[in-house]
Amino acid sequence: MPSKIDSSRGKKKAKATGSKTRTPQLTATRPGQISQWITVPVELQQLLLNVFKDTFSANFNSRCSKLVQEVKQHLYNRDFDNGFGNEGLRQAYAMRWSPSRALAYANIFYNLSTLTTRLLSASGAGTGDLDHGTIHELQDASGKTGRASAAARNIEGKISRIVCIGAGAGAEIVALGGYLNQLDRLALPTQSNIAPDGRRSEWPSQRHTGIIAIDIADWDSIACKLHSGITTAPPISQYASADTKAANAPLIGPDAFALKFVKQDVLNMAIEQMPAIFADATLVTLMFTLSELYSTSMSATTNLLLSLTMLLSPGALLLVVDSPGSYSTISIGKTSDSGDESKRKKYPMQWLLDHTLLESATIGSSKNTSEDRQWEKLESRDSEWFRLSNELRYPIDLEDMRYQIHLYRRC
Repeated sequence: MPSKIDSSRGKKKAKATGSKTRTPQLTATRPGQISQWITVPVELQQLLLNVFKDTFSANFNSRCSKLVQEVKQHLYNRDFDNGFGNEGLRQAYAMRWSPSRALAYANIFYNLSTLTTRLLSASGAGTGDLDHGTIHELQDASGKTGRASAAARNIEGKISRIVCIGAGAGAEIVALGGYLNQLDRLALPTQSNIAPDGRRSEWPSQRHTGIIAIDIADWDSIACKLHSGITTAPPISQYASADTKAANAPLIGPDAFALKFVKQDVLNMAIEQMPAIFADATLVTLMFTLSELYSTSMSATTNLLLSLTMLLSPGALLLVVDSPGSYSTISIGKTSDSGDESKRKKYPMQWLLDHTLLESATIGSSKNTSEDRQWEKLESRDSEWFRLSNELRYPIDLEDMRYQIHLYRRC
């Protein structure tokens, strides 16, 4: 589902300085609690920006600004069909808005100790047999044939599964790649092949994570390109030294990070399709998507959340990130014949979410609810800022991002 343009303090040009930053490690606090935000190392943030820069290198030209403004106008008018109506506009969105979101999302994943503990505990267990030498045809939920790495066909197998709803523009994919890079550093802190910037000269095949990205628009090509940017070594000069070439490695090995893109309106997903996607998920994310879903259909969005309640296993996590305050207020009811909006009731997205998961999902009020299918709210923050470091470099202006965050766990 399309996302809103971020609310922010204004554009910030990413640039380089000579200062150094410390490299903090992931920490394990009380499950779900973010006692103090730890910022993702700037070196890793720059590597994530480089994924976007290298992926779209041919598109940073004079036409880029015009396409960005066209996308911005369509989204301002809530005309998502035209805003994401062709590959050029989708690329412009991914070049302009996805990078800062990817950094913010990586920072969020980086601080969720519950997720870190859960994924680390699964290390080396039930990884399945992965064959990555061939490109395979995949059939997505919409019936359209797409191409992805051979690892993607194993998402239905015995690997950790993360389902990202509304993630076609790639921010979640790149963020998770950066987060899993840091997760390996936590799991193997004594490995000598871990460089200061987070890269490895060799990759152990100890953890396999499958990402299913669902979106109503056709982001298949862009999502796969960004995934490739995470799992392949970045381009370097042919004149680079032998040591530099030997050390050039992907952020995460291709055998450890699979992707499947599904072009699907999640609110109209057939109930028989849902178990294959959600039943074994470790984490489901709704990043700058839930408010749009609520605005599209209150009843369908509620049914989706209640379906997740029934499908997800105990211990599974649901992460919701969205615009803060009035940006995520949902109006319910019909307008008057004169177009007067005053009669419509307004509800904060957070209230609707809590009402559905913490109340409706436990009272057995519909076929998708059950008294033994409950949620625990682990983390909630009404308004947080992610601010870009002045040390970062990127070809076009990016923005700081403000958001709210809510984390739930199936009991």
